[in-house]
Amino acid sequence: MTKKEMFTTIATLLADNEEIVSFCNHEIELLSKKRSDNTKAKAESDARATKVYNALCEMDGPVTIAELKAKTSDPDVKEWTSQRISALIRNLGDTKVAKVMNKKTAYFYVVQ
Repeated sequence: MTKKEMFTTIATLLADNEEIVSFCNHEIELLSKKRSDNTKAKAESDARATKVYNALCEMDGPVTIAELKAKTSDPDVKEWTSQRISALIRNLGDTKVAKVMNKKTAYFYVVQ
């Protein structure tokens, strides 16, 4: 049983207690808001990841994140930190972007 279902059940069973019903409705509202916030953040993250993927598609071969930032035509990717770009690449997954290590340097390229 989910939290939302639990609060709905409690509100239904204790419908005569206005304070408990009000509390349960408030908690249900907070749970719904939290879910919509996560969806919005996920959509923004997916849009950023797509920009990084498109920037990697522009490259001729494997590149480091620093090289990617320097060579891309996307101004947003140029402004992002290396850590953010690294996280977005990780979120793209192994099916879209591959990572090759040369000594201690990571190179990324689009999987064809």
